[in-house]
Amino acid sequence: MNAVCWLLAMCVALTGPAAQAQPATVRAEGEVKVAAIQFCSALGEAAANRRGLDPLIRQAARAGAKIVVLPETAVTGYMSTDLKTTWVLPGWPVTAGLAGLHPGKFAETVPGPSTDAFAKLASELGIYLTIPLLESDPKSGRFFNTIVLAGPDGKLLLHYRKLNPWPFAERSWATPGDRGHQYVDTPFGRLALLICYDINFEPARLKKAKIDTLLYCIAWVDVAGSDWFEKRLPSIARENDMNIVGANWTLPGSPAAPDWHGYGKSRIISRAGQILARPKSDIGNDILYATLK
Repeated sequence: MNAVCWLLAMCVALTGPAAQAQPATVRAEGEVKVAAIQFCSALGEAAANRRGLDPLIRQAARAGAKIVVLPETAVTGYMSTDLKTTWVLPGWPVTAGLAGLHPGKFAETVPGPSTDAFAKLASELGIYLTIPLLESDPKSGRFFNTIVLAGPDGKLLLHYRKLNPWPFAERSWATPGDRGHQYVDTPFGRLALLICYDINFEPARLKKAKIDTLLYCIAWVDVAGSDWFEKRLPSIARENDMNIVGANWTLPGSPAAPDWHGYGKSRIISRAGQILARPKSDIGNDILYATLK
């Protein structure tokens, strides 16, 4: 049966003002091919980032991926890739040493230009696609670190705002999310969303919702020699009985060694905690594929 016909398009907030009754759990049946796109975004260059992501998304779909995950705020950019510039609002605290860029000219509404463009692409390709961006809420004037999930019918299925902004880079602009945890039942099981720093706090709550696959958008920063992606993230998948499709940011190819760590290292991990896919390199764009059950 066609995926669209199976789709239960209602998203459910487990917490927050829009809480609704939970639907019956739909456990994954069979297998599904998924893709995590590792991508280097330019800060504040949404149109250029969309152009860069488009052929990678198309390539993933041609390879048979039915679920495609992009890195944290991949559309609008998260920070500069030298970790020296972040988004900053007047009067908000800024981490020492960081320069600031006001998000007002760069943030987008939901729906907006990028959700429209990528929802149309998801419909064209018949895939589930995450759309991670810096969101401006016109009602409150606040800014959020956001993922929208588009379905294969082109509808926006989930609209998630990061519950736990990372203090180092986001204390200067990001309002904690107010839409709770969201998930959707699909022919490939129950899908949920988290963003980067959320992983330290939220997986146990998603376990209670019987999530099959976590679509995890990342812009990670870590210390040299960290075992996070090799050991801790797989253990989170295993402990919470959910697959993780983790797409992380990266750096452009360059002969100069970067002076920080955490870029690259995208991973697709089974619910048993097995790493199914790694990038060919931590530097540069890449597409990871795996088949999940």
